Amino acid sequence: MPKETFIKLKEEKKRQITDAFLREFAVKTYDEASISMVVKRLGIAKGSVYQYFNDKLDLFMYLVNESVAVKIKYTEAVKRENYPDFWAFFSALYEHGFRFDDENPLHSHFLHNLTQNLNSPSIKHLYNELLSQVVAAFENMVEYEVEKGLFRSDIPINTQGFFLYKLGVSIQEQLEVTGIIHPMESIEKLQPVYFGKKNDLMQVVADYIKLARPAFDKN
Repeated sequence: MPKETFIKLKEEKKRQITDAFLREFAVKTYDEASISMVVKRLGIAKGSVYQYFNDKLDLFMYLVNESVAVKIKYTEAVKRENYPDFWAFFSALYEHGFRFDDENPLHSHFLHNLTQNLNSPSIKHLYNELLSQVVAAFENMVEYEVEKGLFRSDIPINTQGFFLYKLGVSIQEQLEVTGIIHPMESIEKLQPVYFGKKNDLMQVVADYIKLARPAFDKN
């Protein structure tokens, strides 16, 4: 968590520091990211960063929590009970996620690169911890559908939850591998990850839903 000295900074300075480090971790892995390079660009002393955070990991976890909190503000309005089935709800999450990306490109780029960061040797111990939290959220979604009699009950909830998690990962990977999105080019231009690609994103989501629906829905 940031120290009191960071919390008491003027909002503009906090934003400048946060944005600079979001960008650094969005284009590099955790072990490659350089505090020295960032403070040089900011024109501040390297020692001042350690007045704000205990160490590099403390700074990184602040960025994780900050980015997740910003995204939640967009997705928390998407309530399952407002949609006719899970898949309409699933698609709506991407609609709102696109708006998050459009309005918060640095936070979005940081989250897009989060898996690469967590695979850095020095913090790989965090990977399973954070992954478990993400998968647990999908398991909760599945449990709701099973209890309502909408998802099949013959497959363990944890298996279905992990499958849904991988579904989201696959959507992101396909868009990048097929060249629909170019995150490194986008961030250089200060553009969102999915800049101008909403239709492509939602079409891939729709295609994956067609594939996944028979595997989950109760007949």
